Amino acid sequence: MQLDSIRPTAQRLEQYFNWYLRADPDATSEAADLVSRFLQLVSGPASAQEAKLLLDKSGAFALGSAWEEMRAALRVMARA
Repeated sequence: MQLDSIRPTAQRLEQYFNWYLRADPDATSEAADLVSRFLQLVSGPASAQEAKLLLDKSGAFALGSAWEEMRAALRVMARA
């Protein structure tokens, strides 16, 4: 994943997670908060430190391939 592909990826993930977090009663508010913070990070000024923090926190969850795609984007952002 490249930095220039993160914003379109984030837009697609936002739609998916909006649905997923409404549909899954077991989805925690912490996971929803991580998604929200990821979307803010992508749309605002990028911070490698914040991306690293979110990457570390997101490792506590296993919410499927879209979640792993978000984590891949965070890895790229953490190195930028």
